[in-house]
Amino acid sequence: DILDVSRIEAGKFELHTEIIQVNEICQKSLNFIKQLANKKSITVEYASSPPAAVLSADPIRLKQILVNLLNNAVKFTPEKGTVKLQVQADAQAGLMHFSVIDTGIGIASSDLDKLFQPFVQLDSSLSRQHEGSGLGLSLVKKMAEMHGGSVAVHSEVNAGSRFTLSLPWNPSQDND
Repeated sequence: DILDVSRIEAGKFELHTEIIQVNEICQKSLNFIKQLANKKSITVEYASSPPAAVLSADPIRLKQILVNLLNNAVKFTPEKGTVKLQVQADAQAGLMHFSVIDTGIGIASSDLDKLFQPFVQLDSSLSRQHEGSGLGLSLVKKMAEMHGGSVAVHSEVNAGSRFTLSLPWNPSQDND
């Protein structure tokens, strides 16, 4: 993550976009977090509409974004919680929305503006329960923007979070 952030900052980071199967990238991303989710008895769900959508994106970087978001969702969701990856196409807006929804600890509204800053972790106490570099969400935001997209978050303390990655999508690609 540190190397990727420094490459982006230096303008030396390139995306290699191609037409990809959304379902395939999502399934591969979910496979990354299944073991950790199983250890915590977390239910992992997936839904995509349309199920056979394609998208022009860098497959490695899109998977990296999704794995980062899914990993955080599992990390901050207590045992027996739920993590869901939901993909929704919005033909009118020309966007594909990837939402990672969890029943985790949530984030206070006063902390939301700090979330995407590099090296910032919301729980900076010495007894921090969750490991990490504080780079994941910063990288997610930068890579989303490089794709011409954005990331939004909605969260409620003790109720969970929803991180939504929105990427440009051309519905006619699905018919090619």
